[in-house]
Amino acid sequence: MLSDFLFRLRAAFRRETVEEELDDELRFHLEQEVAKRMAAGMERPEALREARLALGGLDQVKEECREARGISALETTLRDARYAIRGMSHSPAFTVAAILTLGFGTAAVSTVFTLANTMFFRELPADRPDRLVFVQASRSHGRRMGWVGYPDYVHFRDHAKTLEGLAAHYATAPLFVNSASRSEEINGAVVSANFFPLLGVQPALGRLFRPDEDSVPDRDRVAVISDRFWRDWFNASPAALGATLKINGTVFTIIGVAPPAFRGITVYPNEIYIPTMMMRVGCRWCVDALSNGCATLDMIGRLRDNYTVAEAGAEMAASMPQSWLAAKEGENSGIRVLRARGVLDLNTGRSGQIRFTELLACVAGVLLLVCCANLAGLLVARNSARTREFAIRASLGAGRLRLIRQLVTESVLLAAGGGVLGMLFSLALTGVLNATFYSINEEGHPLYYNFSPEFRVIAAVVAVSIVAGILAGIIPAFKSIRARGGDSLIGQSSPMRANSRLGRGLAGAQAGVAVALATIAGLLATSARAVIAGANFDTSHVALMRLRPRLLRYPPDRAQRVLRTVADRLETAPGVESASMVGTGAILFGRDAQVSLRDWADSRTIDSRFIEVGPRYFETLGTPVLRGREFDQRDTIESPPVAIVSEALARQLWPTGNVVGATLIVNQQPRQVVGVVADIPLETRGEPVPPFVFTPFWQNAAQLDARFLVRVKGDPKAMLPELIRLANRVDPDVPIGETITLPAQMAGVNLELRYMAGFVSFAAALAILLSAIGLYGALAFSVSRRTKEIGIRMALGAESTTLLAMVMRDGMTAILAGVSIGVVLAIGGSSVIRHLLYGSGTNDAMIYVAAALVVAGAGLLACWVPARRAASVEPLTALREQ
Repeated sequence: MLSDFLFRLRAAFRRETVEEELDDELRFHLEQEVAKRMAAGMERPEALREARLALGGLDQVKEECREARGISALETTLRDARYAIRGMSHSPAFTVAAILTLGFGTAAVSTVFTLANTMFFRELPADRPDRLVFVQASRSHGRRMGWVGYPDYVHFRDHAKTLEGLAAHYATAPLFVNSASRSEEINGAVVSANFFPLLGVQPALGRLFRPDEDSVPDRDRVAVISDRFWRDWFNASPAALGATLKINGTVFTIIGVAPPAFRGITVYPNEIYIPTMMMRVGCRWCVDALSNGCATLDMIGRLRDNYTVAEAGAEMAASMPQSWLAAKEGENSGIRVLRARGVLDLNTGRSGQIRFTELLACVAGVLLLVCCANLAGLLVARNSARTREFAIRASLGAGRLRLIRQLVTESVLLAAGGGVLGMLFSLALTGVLNATFYSINEEGHPLYYNFSPEFRVIAAVVAVSIVAGILAGIIPAFKSIRARGGDSLIGQSSPMRANSRLGRGLAGAQAGVAVALATIAGLLATSARAVIAGANFDTSHVALMRLRPRLLRYPPDRAQRVLRTVADRLETAPGVESASMVGTGAILFGRDAQVSLRDWADSRTIDSRFIEVGPRYFETLGTPVLRGREFDQRDTIESPPVAIVSEALARQLWPTGNVVGATLIVNQQPRQVVGVVADIPLETRGEPVPPFVFTPFWQNAAQLDARFLVRVKGDPKAMLPELIRLANRVDPDVPIGETITLPAQMAGVNLELRYMAGFVSFAAALAILLSAIGLYGALAFSVSRRTKEIGIRMALGAESTTLLAMVMRDGMTAILAGVSIGVVLAIGGSSVIRHLLYGSGTNDAMIYVAAALVVAGAGLLACWVPARRAASVEPLTALREQ
């Protein structure tokens, strides 16, 4: 079998040699037959004649031998490919346009495939990654991901029989690092001692954790650093081994360096790893970081041979801790085991990622259909110019299927070229998107997404390109060979009129899709700008930074003294207009709280958003105070508890308007309402604005951290280094992180919206360009084929303006029909993306009109050039046209 396969392979790729061997062999057999007959007494001419009759004709025998090789289909395909390449080389403009068209379309598809592969299918950088699994706690009946405390992790680790090992990691540990030359907050990880062995990670230098170094709390202060940290902080010097680092105020000794390719197993690259027994240094949010009350750990395991994910999941569910079986809502109550593939993003739900990727895939698919329609129009025009060629080939005996196969082969070659070009475009596009959207998060922390292409992505893109080429080429191929050979040859002698209805129809369809995409892109881009600019708040000129005395375990009085001093110095710094701070929670989003009124007889409460803010918070944000006052220096721990409510909460609780001076119960503490502020709408369209309650930062004696917001006169990004230096002079040991501008943070919070807006804008621009090119090509071809008709019309007295209007009418009828359909498509598409849109939508009509006008304008320009050409035809020259 192998020798037969090798022979067929040789016959396909060394055809001339095999043909020579066949000639030699047949000549040998012929000579043998001749010799046999001459030995029987025949003369050579008679013997030669009889031998040829006996063999049945050399050409027929050769053909039978070729058929026996079983590669005739391959040889025919290769001939078709060679012929197609020669034909494309004779039409370089068409070839370039077709390959570019499919290249842009497949670039979008390739980008979506790359994104989906990274998010959901890429395996971890580890040994035998196919056996790794994520073991995740779940809450709210499996609707939300949960984390586990250290004792619960030990329980699962010790009861797992289907797993070779189970490791724990806390991948977003805030570590403020001091060395002799610099200090900086970096992203670290707290990991169990078996973390690296489980993944099969070997140190690039030194060693990794021993089991005994992760057995006694707070004893072994050892650290493993990343290759990047080693090169950046130690110049890749071997002297880093044994060096010390002060991490969150505790001195650690470096024992090893991780390999360059290993950056952790989440999107947050880890620079330093410390053992779980040092959790009290890495996690400062809990009284006892090693208790079950401090749920911060994720788990990753490795399946034993002959066990499946389902079996591991069943075992884990059967061995849950007793406390989980009677857990309250919001606590860990279930567990699941998943293949360790894709991105483990600790802050983004997998369902949200799937829905976002599906939307991108729909846009890319629509764009690819537009590209196919454009390519089909180009092929119709090109094939119509080859009617005489097809007629001659048909007259010489070529069947319709043979001609169709030839044309489809040309389309597939164009598609393959477009697919390769699309992959190259995708590499550049993905790099730009990665740097723009996926390099840092909303707090300024670095992110790492591996968007390098894998074989399955390349194979999928090539397959999609080939299918697209076949779909784009099959209709033009059938259209081109419909006419019978003799009729076509006769018809070519005096071409009077060419029907470009299909080309105009395809251009109109592209225009409709372009209107829909342009409208959706406009809605998304407007929403992205609106949410970053802010409604009832002004993000411009606001810089952010976070001070974290908690990481150093400062007592509350010392921590608040540092924070108050920093606040006072920021207020008086040159270039600062105002400054404030917030407690735990984001600058604008806060956290959940329960509020009620004193006169409610039962224990009824309502849900509200809650933020602890400092004096001048609303002034710094630019949020209007509608009634009463905002917090000031009077609101301290010694003064009566007060609160400020948003307009939405005021309407809900005090519909009569008697708000200021009323008493509000916030998290079971009575507070007097001293002001009402305008709502800050941060929800998408259709969602109600949530109620907010604000309390004074300085009325919480337990405040240990603060996020500062500072409004400056100039560029907040340029001002940040000076603000950091000013805060650092107060206490150089206090960690300073999350240094970012407020517009950049809002952009990071709305990452999906910005990504979607950019991607759809690219698709819309390309669709508009392709629709204009397609219309231009169809009309230009029609004019070129109707030159003699136009000349007759002009000879009979037709005005040039009449001909101009005739061609313009042909083109604009298709475009305007497409625009009308596109508006309907846009209305349907906007409902699909409604969950991404912000604002009231009062200006949506203008976006619809603008999209329609842009596409119609592009179509008008595409019609004008061939129309002018038709109007400028010389009658005598046109009448000589053959």
